[in-house]
Amino acid sequence: MKINYSNSPSFKSIYTVDTGSATSKQQIFTLGALMNNFWINNVGTTFNRIRSTGVYGKVDINVKDYKDNAFESVMKYNGISYQKKQNNLNYMA
Repeated sequence: MKINYSNSPSFKSIYTVDTGSATSKQQIFTLGALMNNFWINNVGTTFNRIRSTGVYGKVDINVKDYKDNAFESVMKYNGISYQKKQNNLNYMA
């Protein structure tokens, strides 16, 4: 039996990250490293939003299935300001 993942629910949380709070080289590297991580939905679009703000502004980041704790601990450990916006249950088309 083949599972059709396009009709499976996608649980995600939306975080607003203040990229202006990332002032050190390590913090900026952490934001870049997150873009290579499987925790983030729409990585390319998110990276372009961060890049277009010049790493000074607020960017919404969609965090994938049950990765909230890991994402929050990385943000706290690196001292990057964030706020959890909402939890969603989205069905991918």
